[in-house]
Amino acid sequence: MCEPLGRYKEKFVPVQINQDLCLKCERCLQACTAKAIYFKHGVRLVDYSKCRACLNCVQVCPRNAIQVTSIEVNEQVVSIKIDSEKCNLCEECISDDSNFCPKNLFYRGKVNIYEDQEEYGIKFKYREISKCQGCLKRTILCSEKAIRPIKFNA
Repeated sequence: MCEPLGRYKEKFVPVQINQDLCLKCERCLQACTAKAIYFKHGVRLVDYSKCRACLNCVQVCPRNAIQVTSIEVNEQVVSIKIDSEKCNLCEECISDDSNFCPKNLFYRGKVNIYEDQEEYGIKFKYREISKCQGCLKRTILCSEKAIRPIKFNA
């Protein structure tokens, strides 16, 4: 059974781009089907009026420069990052017999790598983040350490 770290409330914040970590590789720009990510004076920005919160940009960023905060657990804001380069697609996190995520918030889906290239990978149901108990069990059970929480002070 997944033991929650504490009471939580949904706290969705638009994606944030850490300019110090951004490589300007344009993977996020190409993965964004809503065309919400753009450059201005060499700085990557997000047009939140266009953003549909699909979070493809978070999934393809090789440096974890794009982050979204999701739930507040014990005064920490937690989100989930799936490193597609580390993931070996063992699918243990989405298996019906697995106790990986009691709320079944992981699934296999298409990940946009570039505008004209997609591949299958493990994804997180960000739109259902309010179901997450915040147990962070997945960080222990992922053998490749491809799934991990991103913690911020609230």
